[in-house]
Amino acid sequence: MRKQKAVIDASNILHLEVPRQQKPRIKTIYAVVDAVKASGREPILVVEAAMLSTIGDPKNLENLLSESFVLAIPDGSDTSRAVLETAEQRDAIVVSNDTYSDYLNEYPWVELCRLPVALVDGHVCLLERRFRKAS
Repeated sequence: MRKQKAVIDASNILHLEVPRQQKPRIKTIYAVVDAVKASGREPILVVEAAMLSTIGDPKNLENLLSESFVLAIPDGSDTSRAVLETAEQRDAIVVSNDTYSDYLNEYPWVELCRLPVALVDGHVCLLERRFRKAS
């Protein structure tokens, strides 16, 4: 059986738990990737390398960018569009808290295929309710 694919919006996930005075942390991205894998899905992380430079963790950033599940897009790209195009091309869900309201006319399916994320007591939770069938 083929695993369902999940396109993770790295730019959105980076700001999941960051107070204004702190830098985003790469561990948040890895925690979401791990949660996606634990859910039985295949992660595809869409990242713009320049955006990740705000992390200030060059060694772990280099390791992240070398992972097979990472799809690096050119600096200055429309990250939201890249996430949505990748999800459409790969028949995947989108893991993000972004509602993509500016893209709903072009990608109306995103409302049904977006999996929000929450941090609960320091742990990543995929808000799966809409993907579970009623028992």
